[in-house]
Amino acid sequence: MVCVGFGVLIGLCLSSDSADHVFAQDSPAIRQPESLAGVPHSLDGTPTLIQARPGRDVGASGEIIGFSHVDESGTQVISLVNTGKLWMAVYHVGPDGEIRLVSSRAIDADFSLELNATAPLPDDIRRMQGKTKPR
Repeated sequence: MVCVGFGVLIGLCLSSDSADHVFAQDSPAIRQPESLAGVPHSLDGTPTLIQARPGRDVGASGEIIGFSHVDESGTQVISLVNTGKLWMAVYHVGPDGEIRLVSSRAIDADFSLELNATAPLPDDIRRMQGKTKPR
């Protein structure tokens, strides 16, 4: 399963049809396939799984944060964020188990962007607070 290869299988709960309950749980024992026995892995730490809403989970281990859910077509969407490398990757897992990398990129430049398309805009808020110098 994908969680073994990455050391983490996680998901985010965005559905609005259920109550907003969040709880952490001890991670289940993750068995490594025999074909990977003895292969060192780069994920240090104990995985933490959090289920925010049914059907979507989020979890973390070391510098990896992952989100998982099944979309309307039945494809499992797994997003992994490496906080140390400021990189993210998105995978699709089909019903037959085929794993496909659909996106992988650095996200460090994203944090230098200011993106807000609705009023009040960030500069408007700064002016309201008496801070006239735009960023």
